[in-house]
Amino acid sequence: MTPCITIPISIPKNTPLPKPTIKEIISTFLPTEWPHIDPEALAVTYTTGYANTNCIVSRPTPQDTTHSEPLKVFFKIHGPLDGEIEVFKHLVPTKHEEAHLCYEYGQSGLGAKVYGFFQTPDGTFGRIDEFLDARPLEPADVEDAGLRAEVARAHAVFHAMTPTQLRRNSIRGYSDAVMPQLARYYQMDKLKRLANEGGVNLDELVDYDFVSRLRKVVDRLDSIGAKGGWCIHDVQLRNVMVKNSPKLDESKVVLIDFEFVFRNYRGFDIGGHFVQKMFQWFDEENHIADCRPYMDEEKRHFCEEYAKQWNETTGDQDTGEQVFMEAELGMMLAISFEIHNMLCFMDQDDDKDPLNLLALNKMFGEFVSQYEKLGLIG
Repeated sequence: MTPCITIPISIPKNTPLPKPTIKEIISTFLPTEWPHIDPEALAVTYTTGYANTNCIVSRPTPQDTTHSEPLKVFFKIHGPLDGEIEVFKHLVPTKHEEAHLCYEYGQSGLGAKVYGFFQTPDGTFGRIDEFLDARPLEPADVEDAGLRAEVARAHAVFHAMTPTQLRRNSIRGYSDAVMPQLARYYQMDKLKRLANEGGVNLDELVDYDFVSRLRKVVDRLDSIGAKGGWCIHDVQLRNVMVKNSPKLDESKVVLIDFEFVFRNYRGFDIGGHFVQKMFQWFDEENHIADCRPYMDEEKRHFCEEYAKQWNETTGDQDTGEQVFMEAELGMMLAISFEIHNMLCFMDQDDDKDPLNLLALNKMFGEFVSQYEKLGLIG
């Protein structure tokens, strides 16, 4: 398993990391050139994270010599709630397991290499990863057939992985965990009040019986022989990186963010990818993307490419149509994941941000329309 090194330093909780601290940590794993860098010469760029501290750290290019260690790394500090929504705590990987999964993914050539995994005396975990010369996937990217196929193949390979350290849960683990929680939020007056205070009416959503409908979705998935895989779950588009200068015969995309990886119906991630095209969670003006939804022909193309790669990896003989049917049902599981997490956030933190509420209502509309489209009513 990827060794975790204890580093005897203190990491500030509410202020940026001092450059000498950053240098000291990186030098633990890159001990040849990084220890000799003046910490004040480092360039540190912070990136957006939900519960993490993420930053890109660059050192100056040597003037007179070639360099054997990277000039730029990705530095991540795991937040205390990172990947630990209580209802999924028994399913998601521990920080050690996630680090090892990232290490295996990087060693395969599919993802960023992990240079090191560390822990501080107060129990804070962090990682130093290879910096990817890449940008987040945009909605317009998946309208390009070539790039869409790359994303499909990347998901198929990931889902078919055989991680050496992750706990193997039942394929129904997600639905068994989320349905009692959605039942708890059913008709909750507090949620209606918070939404109204935020200027958005969520009464119909809160009074909607997700549980009975999700049971039908899961039963239908089982009836068609839907397959499982190691799903990422957090499949927002920004968790797919598009390389700026890929090498010849190398995949143009890299999947990132494995804090919620556990076994589920593979259609969850595929359907989730389809619906996430319409959302931009970190935009400060609107969480709903200004774009058209995934078209049916684009979904079918994605599923065809996915099936080809899945079969090549596993030796199965799945068809694109089979994967498409699983994805259409899996989409509703993926939407329930977002709805649950947002209702949980409302309940715990009294959230009434109108941007979140409008996106939540949009998610609800997607669930209802998909449920009706698949003829599951009744």
